[in-house]
Amino acid sequence: MTSEIEIKIGPVALTCRGDVDAAQLDGVLQSLRRSLPELVSPDGVVGSAPGVQELLRRSSAKTHADKAGVVAYWLEAHCGRTEWRSGDIVDALAAVGEDAPRNITDTLNQKRDKGLFVVHDRRWKLTDEGRGWVKYALLDKGDIE
Repeated sequence: MTSEIEIKIGPVALTCRGDVDAAQLDGVLQSLRRSLPELVSPDGVVGSAPGVQELLRRSSAKTHADKAGVVAYWLEAHCGRTEWRSGDIVDALAAVGEDAPRNITDTLNQKRDKGLFVVHDRRWKLTDEGRGWVKYALLDKGDIE
């Protein structure tokens, strides 16, 4: 099937024409998810939102679970993603040179059991309590907005 796919994020536009190969499209989308959120804020302004590396640097996160919380907060607050998959955490950590845990699901489940994350159909979300944990325990609340 011949298709045309256009992806536009801020000033960056990508157009693909031709036969759609699901595996290739998935690869392109994964690459975009890893790269562009660092450059574009939710309102489309390039460079205005702190990147995940900056939030991790400014945080007191030491454990994999704490870092996962900071990444989840970044995905939500600065990328407009209210839910995400565990692989999105691994991808974001890898993109900034951070080690990922051996088993990200176990790591996330530790915080889920404390009421900081919820999961449904392999889609994760921060709870209100989890959002507060990241903002007020891991990040300097005056330095993140």
